[in-house]
Amino acid sequence: MANVIAALDANAPWVSHLERAHSLIHAVARFLEEESEPSAHLAPAARKLERGLSAMYDAFDGRADRVTAIGVAHGRIWEAAILLSRAGLPREVTSLRDACVELVAAEERFPRVPLAGPRVEPLRAGTERPPLHALERASLAPSFRAPDVPAPEPETPALALPEPKTFEELREAAEAMRRLTKEKAKAPLAPPKRAARQEPVAAHEEAPPGFAFAPEGAISEETFVRRWARSCFEEIGMLGVQRAPLRGDDWRACQSLELRMIAAIDAVAALGSPAVAYLEPWAMDAPAADPMRIFAAAMVGGCLEGRDALSCAERVLHRFGPGDPAVAEAFVSAMKLAPNPFVPNVLRALYRSPELGCRAIAVEVLGHRGWLTASELEELCVEEDARVFALALPAIAMQRHAGLERALTRALAHEDLDVQAAALDAMAIAAHPRAAAAARAAAEGALGERAFVRLAIVARESDASWLLERMRRSPTPSAIEAVGWAGLGEAVPTLIDRLEGDDEAVRFAAAEALDRMLGANLIEEIELAPEALEEAAFVDPNPEPARGRVSLAELVSDARDRPPAGSMDTVEAPSTDPEKWRAYWAEHGGRFDRKLRYRRGQTYSTSVSLYELDRLSLSAEDRRRLARELAARTGRWVRFDPHDFVADQVESLRGWEGVVRR
Repeated sequence: MANVIAALDANAPWVSHLERAHSLIHAVARFLEEESEPSAHLAPAARKLERGLSAMYDAFDGRADRVTAIGVAHGRIWEAAILLSRAGLPREVTSLRDACVELVAAEERFPRVPLAGPRVEPLRAGTERPPLHALERASLAPSFRAPDVPAPEPETPALALPEPKTFEELREAAEAMRRLTKEKAKAPLAPPKRAARQEPVAAHEEAPPGFAFAPEGAISEETFVRRWARSCFEEIGMLGVQRAPLRGDDWRACQSLELRMIAAIDAVAALGSPAVAYLEPWAMDAPAADPMRIFAAAMVGGCLEGRDALSCAERVLHRFGPGDPAVAEAFVSAMKLAPNPFVPNVLRALYRSPELGCRAIAVEVLGHRGWLTASELEELCVEEDARVFALALPAIAMQRHAGLERALTRALAHEDLDVQAAALDAMAIAAHPRAAAAARAAAEGALGERAFVRLAIVARESDASWLLERMRRSPTPSAIEAVGWAGLGEAVPTLIDRLEGDDEAVRFAAAEALDRMLGANLIEEIELAPEALEEAAFVDPNPEPARGRVSLAELVSDARDRPPAGSMDTVEAPSTDPEKWRAYWAEHGGRFDRKLRYRRGQTYSTSVSLYELDRLSLSAEDRRRLARELAARTGRWVRFDPHDFVADQVESLRGWEGVVRR
């Protein structure tokens, strides 16, 4: 009878034990990296941890006999624990002891059925989504920093003096030592060793026209691979951080950037194991947190088969701090897209972390991908940390968890305004019958203007009228935007009047609202200063008011070599000319009922929301609002997010199309 070969289950009990040991070992390694005092034991312990983790990756990915590899890892970790005990670190020794217990449990619970080894297949280029590349390679070994081993002190020959037995002999010995010291001080110093005489290098004569000296020698294959790998990593990081469309860009056009990023990932895989091994040192070499490097490390690790590649991304995350919003955003962005089957394991390891930044990352990605379990959702319904609770609420609503009502009650009364806003979003996603009432109460309460658009997308007719009256009393940009989303016909004359004010933000908001309601396509081109569409990554601490806005290029460039100012950027925006809108309203206003709600020139229906989501060039936040609006109006939810690959968004829109048709 043939032996059955089972596939690896990333959720198997023995894998869970390995994951817990993996987290404990990395926590100890991070402690060692923060130490600065020289020690004879910490650097050797770090080397043992590196070898233990390499053996664990062999066990995870089947690059060696798994049971043997677990035993090797156990031995190396135990040796590291002995070294740390000699260094007087009882807490870290306890952590490694617990890791050894987990390794023993993993060995005991390893299945009797043989498991499939690493899958190596011919490389296939990605198409609309990045593939999971399987390469024949050794496990990636980590490299941990540790304090240097103190250098031994030079030995000084002792003076051969008789052992003193009386105070007189002790005085004579001290006097003899003083004389010896004085004699050494008077002795001439030994002449320093001369360096070997170097022959002067003959200067090259100037080459005649048409000729050149011989080029530099050929670079090694490793140098060649690293150069191209670095270029690919930079390409992946740049495209990953900047692939979101700018204002007015078609979201489908972003697929060209995605294809470039996927091609760069394919190129890294084609360069082979030397390129993959270079990923972590390159990312760690940044002098400060660099979102592009963090995204590249996480994205490449997520597109290579194996637990070790994702561990590189974890170490980069912890090196630069998961509590840093820029670091967390880059890591989250990659984890939302990566196809590696061990991604849930990484996220649940972060979820168990005591560090709130790690838990927030885990909840955001697990919720985005629909991977939160029923027990995790139950825990999150009573979550104490405001940031984690706010991230969890939409996920609880998407899965219609039984604890949703309890969580919403807590959230609406929460003192943190972000939690209140997330609760209103969750109520829209769940098509909650009290969504409009809760949003209106929040708008009248502490949340204020942040609740206006959230009310508009779930509004009844009375709520749309309330928003209009509120805007008439205080025509702020947020209130005007909400009136445009609510779409009440009688709001049009008031919005046209708002175009005549002096406040540019109010005028622009009114033009946007009229365009959203009437779909008149009254567009004008606006010239903006170079870089005005982008937010500068650096802020001048002492700006000069007379100069106005300083461009990023001017801010970071040397005063003696600044680049030219550049040409003006041109964008299309709804017209802010009140006469054009009055003329349009005079000609077409007769077909609009003042008591009905309109969107893009049509009586509002869910098909119009779907049209906007599918066809119009809107911001990512507006498209998220449209998805929540569809959920609130249809009572259904189809997973959708503008962060996903274009192919995934198209697939989600097909699902929404079926819901709207029904």
